[in-house]
Amino acid sequence: MKYRTLKVRKGHRDYTLKSQPYSGNPITPFLLLKGTWLEQAGFTIDTPVSVSVEDGRLSIVRDGSR
Repeated sequence: MKYRTLKVRKGHRDYTLKSQPYSGNPITPFLLLKGTWLEQAGFTIDTPVSVSVEDGRLSIVRDGSR
């Protein structure tokens, strides 16, 4: 198993919730994953994925691979 070191970055949501139309554009944490290593791991362009969230852990799997 290989490891990548990434950093959670700050950004802004690209949409406004209809229930809160004038709430502004709050800062939101995000991760950006890109690189040929994704393809080498089986995540080619347009591959559908599922993300599961646990305490302190994100797991990303190709759909159908669960």
